[in-house]
Amino acid sequence: MGLIRLLILAALVYLVWRFAKRLLAAANNDDDGTRPTRSAEPRGETMIRCQQCGLHVPEREAFRHRGLGFCSQEHQRQYLEHHEP
Repeated sequence: MGLIRLLILAALVYLVWRFAKRLLAAANNDDDGTRPTRSAEPRGETMIRCQQCGLHVPEREAFRHRGLGFCSQEHQRQYLEHHEP
């Protein structure tokens, strides 16, 4: 009998907690009832594809030449030897 009471009490505590959480979230919403929006900033980085090997690297780490991206200076050199006049 004690275990059943404990389970019922735990369920009631959980329901009260969920209800209180929902009320607090509603209080933080705008007057028009919409949900709060996340910041407009992107969470990740822009990735650049290496023209030589196809590896994707973060834009800030990529080597650039005439709008093309490379993962290393060696791949940039190899690509330019075979594709530039």
